[in-house]
Amino acid sequence: MPHLPRIGITPDINDLVAPETEYVVMQNYADAVSKAGGLPFLLPYREHVDDYLDAIDGLLVTGGMFDIDPALYRQTARKDYVMKPARTNFERALIEAALSRGMPIVGICNGMQLLAVCLGGALVQDIPAEIEGALEHKPNQSASIAHHQIYISGTSRYLQTPQGELHQVNSVHHQSVLPSDAYQVIAVSPDGVVEALEKKDGGFAIGVQWHPEYGLADIDTIIFEAFLAKARDYSEKKK
Repeated sequence: MPHLPRIGITPDINDLVAPETEYVVMQNYADAVSKAGGLPFLLPYREHVDDYLDAIDGLLVTGGMFDIDPALYRQTARKDYVMKPARTNFERALIEAALSRGMPIVGICNGMQLLAVCLGGALVQDIPAEIEGALEHKPNQSASIAHHQIYISGTSRYLQTPQGELHQVNSVHHQSVLPSDAYQVIAVSPDGVVEALEKKDGGFAIGVQWHPEYGLADIDTIIFEAFLAKARDYSEKKK
C-alpha cells in the first residue's frame, strides 16, 4: 500500500483554565485532507517544532476567531484585539521552519494572514474601518454558505485556475492581507480584498482567505488536491 502523505494540522485552543483546556479543530479540515489523499495529524503546541516537521510532509495552518498582534507586521494596534500569543508563536515557528525546508504549506483565513506576515507582508487590521465600500466579509451566517465572489487575478504556479475565473466562496474574517512584493496575489474579491496568495519562488506555500475545507466551490477541491500532490512529492524526496 502506498505511503499516504502526512499532513500536520494546527488546532485552536479554548479559553478554559487548565486542566480543562482543550485543543479544538473543525472536523472538516481533517476530512478535506483525507478526501484529497492525505493522512491528517493534529499538532499540539510545543516550543520545538523540528520533530513535528521531521514527521510530516505538509503543513495546514487553520483559521480561528482571533487576531495577529500588529507588532508582528510593524504596525500599532488601532483598537483592542483578541489575540492568542501561544498559538501564534507556535504557528509562526512552524511556518518559518517549513518555509526553510521547502515543505508544502496551506494557510487558511487567519493561517493565510500569518503566512503573509511570515513572508514579510502586513495586514489590514479592520476591513470595515480601512476599506471604503468594502463587502461584509464576516456575515452573520454559517461558513457552509457561499457569500461572495472571488476573481482569479494572478497566475498560480500550482493551482489550475485560469486568470479571470470567478468562484463563489464563504467568508469569515474582518482582517485581510495587504499586497506585498513578498508574495503574489492570485485572487481578490470585488472590493479588492486579497483572497489568495502564493509565495513567489521556492516551494508550495499558498494562503486562502476563505474556508476551502467546506468544499463549496471547485477551487476548494483544486487547492487540497494540489497541496496533497506536492506533499506526496515532498515525501518521496525525503526517502
